[in-house]
Amino acid sequence: MYLRPLEERQITNDEIKLVAAALYEAKVKDDEILRVLMKECNIDRERAINAFQNEKFLMSPCKKLYHYLILEKGYNDHDADVFVRGSARSKIAGNTELSKLSPAKLFDAINKANK
Repeated sequence: MYLRPLEERQITNDEIKLVAAALYEAKVKDDEILRVLMKECNIDRERAINAFQNEKFLMSPCKKLYHYLILEKGYNDHDADVFVRGSARSKIAGNTELSKLSPAKLFDAINKANK
């Protein structure tokens, strides 16, 4: 199987999300993340900003909450996934302030909102 270099092919949305996630998780500065996304993924600034914001304000908090539920609350993989996908994701998307909370406080805020 032959894989073409990134410059020769269209990068998929999934690949852009992976690059944004890796850079954000590595604690790269925001401006540098945008620069790398635009240059290496060959996308415009608006698309880079969307990918970055999606990672910063939605996906990263969901991943942290998922790990918190498994490691601290004793949830199994399935139950943690159901909680994050069923309750947390929509709540965080509707209120980006929730993304700034620690996983424990986020869990409490979501449970409180669900009652």
